[in-house]
Amino acid sequence: MKPKIEIVNIVATLQLDPMPDPREILEKIPGSRPIKRFRGAMIRIKKIPILFYRKKIVVVSARTRKELDRAIKDFLSLLMKHRLKTNLVETRIVNVTGYVALNRKLDLSSLAKKMRGIYDPDYLPYLVVKINNSTLVISQQGKIVILGAKSIEQVEELINYVSLKYLIN
Repeated sequence: MKPKIEIVNIVATLQLDPMPDPREILEKIPGSRPIKRFRGAMIRIKKIPILFYRKKIVVVSARTRKELDRAIKDFLSLLMKHRLKTNLVETRIVNVTGYVALNRKLDLSSLAKKMRGIYDPDYLPYLVVKINNSTLVISQQGKIVILGAKSIEQVEELINYVSLKYLIN
């Protein structure tokens, strides 16, 4: 049976022209909040935070591409509503985090040797493996977290690759 993959976070950057200044966002849009650490601003669109800082806009916490696209569309409408005219030039997904539960125990010692991963049970009870610029964190209980993927498809490909190559006896 194929494991059910859950996407837990999609992070994307937006390129707008012209790029709104975080101070304008704070002045003109109700509900926006300052981010002191980055000297920026934050707006929430349906629970999706949109962060502005250093001429960058970062959208975090979407769980599907549809949810990400909807938040971006609503965000652009909000800017237009408050007379901040801008155009979307580019949307780039920079990180996708996925999760899968295999519902079986794994022998992390032997898996670490096969996958050339890092496993030291005295230090950390997980196996850490790098594959295709992504990191997989694997627990003995058969739970896998995929970090650093660049697309939802890449998360699915990594899980399928690991399942077929290393986990089928």
